[in-house]
Amino acid sequence: MTAMSNAPPPARRRPTSGTPSSGTGQRAPVRRSTAGAAAARPAKLIVIAGPMEGEEFALSDLEYTVGRSTDNPICIQDTSVSRKHVTLRKESAGWMVSDMGSGNGTIVNGEPISEETLLANGDVITLGDSELRYEDTANSTAKVQAPSGPRPRPSTAAGRGPTAVPVRPSREGRARPQTSRAAAAAELTPEMQRKRMRLKLAGAAVLVLLFAGLGVARSRMRHQQEEQGRIEAEQRQYREQLGGLFQEAKNLVREGQWQQAKAKLEELHAQAADYPGVEDYLKAAEKEIPNQNHLSTAQAALDKGELANAKASIAKVSSDTQLYEQLKTARKNLTDAADKRTKEAKQLLDTRQLENVQKAKAITDDVLATFPEHRDGKLVNDDAARVIADLTRPDPVRVAAAPKPWEPAVDRFRDGDTSGAVAILNACAGKTPQCKQLMGQVTEFGNLYKKLEELDAKGLTRLLALDKDITDGRGSKMGRNAGTRASTIYYKSAAGAKAAGQWSRAMEFARRALQADPNHTGAANIVNDLKGKAKDLYMQAYSIKDSSPEDALPKFRDVVAMTPPDDELHGKAQGWIEKLSR
Repeated sequence: MTAMSNAPPPARRRPTSGTPSSGTGQRAPVRRSTAGAAAARPAKLIVIAGPMEGEEFALSDLEYTVGRSTDNPICIQDTSVSRKHVTLRKESAGWMVSDMGSGNGTIVNGEPISEETLLANGDVITLGDSELRYEDTANSTAKVQAPSGPRPRPSTAAGRGPTAVPVRPSREGRARPQTSRAAAAAELTPEMQRKRMRLKLAGAAVLVLLFAGLGVARSRMRHQQEEQGRIEAEQRQYREQLGGLFQEAKNLVREGQWQQAKAKLEELHAQAADYPGVEDYLKAAEKEIPNQNHLSTAQAALDKGELANAKASIAKVSSDTQLYEQLKTARKNLTDAADKRTKEAKQLLDTRQLENVQKAKAITDDVLATFPEHRDGKLVNDDAARVIADLTRPDPVRVAAAPKPWEPAVDRFRDGDTSGAVAILNACAGKTPQCKQLMGQVTEFGNLYKKLEELDAKGLTRLLALDKDITDGRGSKMGRNAGTRASTIYYKSAAGAKAAGQWSRAMEFARRALQADPNHTGAANIVNDLKGKAKDLYMQAYSIKDSSPEDALPKFRDVVAMTPPDDELHGKAQGWIEKLSR
């Protein structure tokens, strides 16, 4: 027999979880926080889809209103988001989100919500076309489950004190019960033994039936659980399918493909008529599809160069359309097309060909019908109208002028027949004053011409003037002979004046010689020499105009006399004469 120790039992440890030591239930789950949770940053919302993709909003206050209105603490600039869409509220358990009766509803992780819902780190909140991810690193935790079995309890004897030590029974004490049981068994009759056996068999049968029933119940329960899991999986897959279809429709809306988006939305509506946001998107599609068609028609008209038709189609787009970027682009394209068409019209106008000018007029008519105040279009249109009028104006009917009675006499005079000319003029002198005047001039010319060799410069000048008046500047044979004679006399006078240093007289006679005979070489040489002299004389006068203006003044006057009025030096010298004479 082994000796038992009388030492007290070991002291009981206090549970670390705060559960009473006498409890027999499972431990409560222990929340094991991540490292540095106390110093983590506050929760935040990150926009992962929509017009404001990439924006972040820190949740540092206790409550926020999220929506399209600019007075919200968190403003989402998206036309599909309601002005007051959702409310975020900080609770001890975390951030709660609730819908504020928005038109499109609120979806969390693909599930529409109708009540206040607790957000977990990584949850995705869908507001119309925008999606926001909730991130809360401070509360990113994992639950650790305590052991499910009950804790071992110390023996009762150990708690009673060091004196309560059980005593092992002796061999004699253990042998007595066996002897008494054997004696009792020996006393059972066969009938009692058979009855006991039947009871044992009945109990065994009951146990078999019980275990069989439990197996059937467990099988049915497992089958029900599998069926429930299958139904939930199908429902989840169905919801994911609907969510994917809705997301495809929203993506098409973002791309401006409203016709294709409407087909997706109608398919979704046929499968789930109460899906949140579908009705609103369908209404928007009904409004935007005509706008999209108008913009397509406008672009087709621009491709054809039909500006007025393009403007009419653009004007049909509603003012509250969501296709504002496409509308802005269409208006800019219309303005650019008007400028381009105006340049094309200007190029056609410059050809001055009737067909091209008419095309230019038609183009600018279209431009002005689109933009009535288009400046270049007005200018080209007005020029085209004038050119068309000039090119299409009928030629005037020319009425043959009645022959003048003195014309035959003038023709006779030009041929050198003064007698015939006088006879014709004498015949019409009584009817026409012009005939009488010409007859006097022809008679005077004939008298002077007879004394041609004896005429001085004055007489030759008068003779040439009469020839010019009678022939109206066309000249006659006798006038040319007189001109040759006069040019010779004038040349001699010019040469003499040049030799004497009389520059102005030399230039005057040289000019007269050239007037009488434009081909006189000597007179032309004198004029060229005098022009060179005039230039030198001008430079001399210019150099002394400040120091000795009284000496420069006569030199400038000689320059004026030596140069023709259309000569550059003539004008400059005349200007200095006026300045120095003041």
